[in-house]
Amino acid sequence: MNIEHIIKNEDITTYFQPVVSVKKKTIIGYEALSRGIIDASKNIIPPQYLFSLAIEKNLSLELDRLCRKKALKNFKLGAYDADLILFLNFDTSILDLGVTGSGHLQNLVNNFDINPGNVVLEIVESKVKDIYALKRFIKIHRNKGFLIALDDVGNSHSNLNRIPMVKPDILKIDRYLVRSINEDYHKQAVCKSLINLARSIGTLVIAEGVETEEEAITVLELGVDMIQGFYFCRPREIPKYMERFLAETISNLGYRFRDHLHHKFKINKLKQEANDQIINEIISRLSGLELHEFDNTLFKYVEKYPILECMYVLSDEGIQLSSTACNKGILKRSNMPIFRPAPKGEDHALKDYYYSLMNTNSREHTTEPYISLSSGNLCITVSKVFPGTGNKNYILCADFTQKGEAYEENRGHYTPCKTGRG
Repeated sequence: MNIEHIIKNEDITTYFQPVVSVKKKTIIGYEALSRGIIDASKNIIPPQYLFSLAIEKNLSLELDRLCRKKALKNFKLGAYDADLILFLNFDTSILDLGVTGSGHLQNLVNNFDINPGNVVLEIVESKVKDIYALKRFIKIHRNKGFLIALDDVGNSHSNLNRIPMVKPDILKIDRYLVRSINEDYHKQAVCKSLINLARSIGTLVIAEGVETEEEAITVLELGVDMIQGFYFCRPREIPKYMERFLAETISNLGYRFRDHLHHKFKINKLKQEANDQIINEIISRLSGLELHEFDNTLFKYVEKYPILECMYVLSDEGIQLSSTACNKGILKRSNMPIFRPAPKGEDHALKDYYYSLMNTNSREHTTEPYISLSSGNLCITVSKVFPGTGNKNYILCADFTQKGEAYEENRGHYTPCKTGRG
């Protein structure tokens, strides 16, 4: 296979994959994906192989420029309008060849009469060694109106320290983090952190590589702005009429996402009612006891209710007054010193469940879900002020597991509901 021949004869075709906004119920734009063509058979050359051939022959610059030219031309012919965005991959490794500021890309855009504001340059910062050249490239093209996307964020090669340098308009979360994200809380937590980071710096977020409805709903719930992947369609040559073709898929996903949120709201409401009922029952019992009697009651209740992981009582100054009563069956790491439950006398004044409760002058506080250090499970902590003997106020802290099956075991307090559109 002759890469020189491919470049000379411009045997490159462009496939397009839509980038979708479910909230706006529309296609925002298309990513251009280049493929080589074997002229006689018209068979497609996979991109990885195509670009590796160019690297071997030191023709990366020539191939990259040809791919961009073809992408812009095909976008203009097949999809361009004032509201659509072209996501254009830029091989940042060619910046090490000293081509920054050549004006080649600007000339191409001018020749095809495309507004630079309709073009997003996707860069993978890890491919370039000359950081100064990368910064200069970004500054030049941003000043000309192009948008900048940081691609493959979250994969093994991306460096978060480059985000302040690039100041991207868009972050594209890598398919590795998206794959089976609906089943992996740790991936969800990483993605949520990236999304929160993007929000704080005024950057949009795209989830790449979405293949299933479950993945799509999960990334939407986490807060991504746009979605791209096989769930909508595989890359294809002509994007004309694709919006009409995908309208039903986009609309149905929107309905299913709405149903998911409605279902989750009902589930969370039932969980909260179950938690409140248990907390109030325990407080009703503790309020009539002396301090030295707290431990026996806490241990009794933590064994009674499967959804409880741990419980303990604090003073109104945040000092732990009771032992930590734990459900021994789920404390996987409690034998390790760093993960042991807190003992009597521990100061909790800097913990969210204490200072949020005291600083808001409320009687009860519930934390966001987090992974428990002691059990390794997803849980929440509920803290509630209650009156004790001798006109003293105490704070009951209870860690509730967020595992659905634990609530099901706790029959009478929580009954799962089902909803959905088939």
